[in-house]
Amino acid sequence: MLSTKWLILLFFLAFAATVVITPVIIKFARLKNIVDNPGMHKTHIEATPLLGGLGIFISFAVILYIFLPVEDKLNSLIISTLVLLVTGLLDDLYDINPFLKLCGQVLAASFVVLWNAHLFRFMVDYFGRFNIPGFVVFILIIGWIVLIINAVNLIDGLDGLASGTAAIIFLAMALLSYLEGGRLSVMGVQLIGAGTCLGFLIFNFNPAKIFMGDTGSMLLGFILATSHLYAVKYPFSAQLVLGSMFIFAYPVLDVTYAIYRRIAGKRSIFKADKGHIHHVLISMGFSVKKTVLIIYAANIILVGIAVLLLALHIPSTNLFIIAVVTFIVVLLLFRHLTIVSKKNGLCDL
Repeated sequence: MLSTKWLILLFFLAFAATVVITPVIIKFARLKNIVDNPGMHKTHIEATPLLGGLGIFISFAVILYIFLPVEDKLNSLIISTLVLLVTGLLDDLYDINPFLKLCGQVLAASFVVLWNAHLFRFMVDYFGRFNIPGFVVFILIIGWIVLIINAVNLIDGLDGLASGTAAIIFLAMALLSYLEGGRLSVMGVQLIGAGTCLGFLIFNFNPAKIFMGDTGSMLLGFILATSHLYAVKYPFSAQLVLGSMFIFAYPVLDVTYAIYRRIAGKRSIFKADKGHIHHVLISMGFSVKKTVLIIYAANIILVGIAVLLLALHIPSTNLFIIAVVTFIVVLLLFRHLTIVSKKNGLCDL
């Protein structure tokens, strides 16, 4: 029988497992010369071992399978992460075509959503009131997962940024699961995810001894998005949507700004650049460590707002005001980022 104390223990077991496994991965990556070389949009100056994502996957999967009860939604989660693991490893090793990488993401997301279609029935029923077909709702859910996968993938540009951000979001979601009396198995996934991220952060914080690569960032994005969807309960509401947006606010804002920036600059949305939020902060004179810590602090504030939104019963009028204010702040933020980016030569908008 699962209990909150037992799940907290899983957090520490996942942390310990990652701390033990990661040095082995570092040695293996150096032995096989699987490293990320500096250059272009990258901020590191020395070749750094990749394959951190492999260690993240091993720690996560082993702790989950040994200590959590076998359920359909957890089996589908692991099978889907295997698809992303293969996709990420191929990209880290051979730099595959972005379209092929996207296909792997869509395949993994489609598998986990369709396998657990019954969990999202209430969403289909809700949107059915507005004559939106069920298959469109499932496409939107799959699209949301793919968005978060790429959002976490794109913020993985500084030492410790993606792993620390993911840990903060995992812990916020676990707190929400506890406060709302949600499924304990899902809370277990979130705490295992947090422990794995923090264990990896020991080796990934500046100066990083290893990078997670696309393997790790895509896995974390996928597990974050999926475990959040697993935790969502009836009824579907504006409060749920707004709270969810605040949980993932930083990575979603960054990927949205990246898409806007590249389309406005008439470039491929898949082409990497140095216009991300963390690049802008560095161009303003902040060090890598200070930039990461600033973003951590912003993340903590944003997920704190999300917890309040989802844990409290807020009147619809207040939710509307929060949504409008948030939209205005985002527009002003995008404008400021564009001005700073142009001034510092980070983009050509």
